[in-house]
Formats: sequence, structure tokens, C-alpha cells
Amino acid sequence: MSAKERSIGGWALFLLGLFVLVLGIWFNHYANFPSVETVTLDLDEAVGLQAGDRITFDRAGRIVASTPSVDPALPQVPVELTVEVDTFGWVPRDCLLQGGDWCLPWFTVGHLAAIGGSQLMLLGIAVAVFLGRRMTWSMAALAAFLAMLELVLLLGTVASEWLNLAQGPLNWNEQNDAFTIWAPLVLGNQVGVSWGAIKDFVSINYNMGALTFIILFARWIQSFGGPMPEEKRSADLVSPYGRPLVKGAE
Repeated sequence: MSAKERSIGGWALFLLGLFVLVLGIWFNHYANFPSVETVTLDLDEAVGLQAGDRITFDRAGRIVASTPSVDPALPQVPVELTVEVDTFGWVPRDCLLQGGDWCLPWFTVGHLAAIGGSQLMLLGIAVAVFLGRRMTWSMAALAAFLAMLELVLLLGTVASEWLNLAQGPLNWNEQNDAFTIWAPLVLGNQVGVSWGAIKDFVSINYNMGALTFIILFARWIQSFGGPMPEEKRSADLVSPYGRPLVKGAE
């Protein structure tokens, strides 16, 4: 592959990654809007409301999502109103997958697209700028900056968002048991493994795996330059005047 082909291919990867990144951020923004908002209305305003009715709340027209349960003994009633989003209201919201007490939200798709786009961008820069070129101090400084960005993404952003997802919508906490260990293995005792323990297991192994990959990848990159050239003895060096040099090494 020629230098021109590497440059074109690398910057094409960068632009593709930028497009995927922007698309993921856009999708995440609109998928984060809830489809239903619970508000509190006075008893007189809530009596007689049915699902699909249009009311004015906070000086805006809103649609009642479900028929409220009215208790005459209470002065106020919680009412669910539909959240309407202009222009991009067709973007899916709420849960992609849902269980009894957990939810895999649609905005996770935006997160995955954004992290994938960032990786394409960094790969494109590496191909266009570094591949097949002699390493200089300025190039090494840029490479170190990109390596720092990659470490922040892998060990910071991804790990943090995983914990936010597991502890939030997925509801992986110590109070929810994932499964019970077979009684004969634990001397007949009732021992369960919680989703919180599985969350920590995934987090620890991800960080260890990412760190191992980074070390192996860095070692692999070091082999690109080949072995260091052997030094020549000063006796083998000749001055511009044709006389052997007494000191110095190449």
C-alpha cells in the first residue's frame, strides 16, 4: 500500500468514524427522552380524565397516557402524561428489552455507536499519520496523546458507563439474586449469587482484560521497528579527510 493509499484509507476511516460518532450522540440524545411523565394534578382537574384526553399542563397541551386512579380522600392525583418530542419523536425510547424489574434502554444503542465511531476515528488517524512513516519526536508526542485518549475511553468511559447501566436500568444490585448455588456444593446451605456480584465480576474482568490487551498491543508495536542497528567501532570510522577516527561511535 502506497503512502497516498494509506492516507486516503485512513482519513476515510476517520470520516466514517466521525459520522458514526455523531449519529450515536444524536440517537442517544433523543432516545433518552421518556415516553411518559408523571405529574400531580388537583382532584377537581383529575376527575373524569381518560386515556387519550388532551389537557393543558404548564401552559402546554398534553395527552393523558393512561386513565388515572382517583382517590376522593386525597387532594391531589398523580397523572401520567405523554411526552411529545418535535421532529425526531419517532426515535425509539424507553426499553429495548424489559423484564419485571429491569430494563435495557434504547439509548444504550447510541452509546455503543458512539464508542465504535471513536475507535474508527483513532484507527483512521493511526493509519493515515503513523503507518509506514518514520517516527519523530513530534509524531511520538501525537501518538502518546492518541494513546492517552484510547486509555481514557477503554478504562474510563466504557467502564463508567457499564456501571451506570448495571446499577441503573438493569438493576444489578446485591438485593437481587441471579441464581442459587447447588446445595451439595455448599454443604446443604442456601447460598445465592446476586446480580451485584456478577456486575463486579464483569467489571473486574473487563479492566484486567483491557489492561492485558494494552500491554500485549504495546509490546507488538515495539516490534515494528526491528532490532537496533549495531554500533561501529571508532577504528572503522573515517574522517572527511580520510583518516581513521580515534573517538566516537555511530
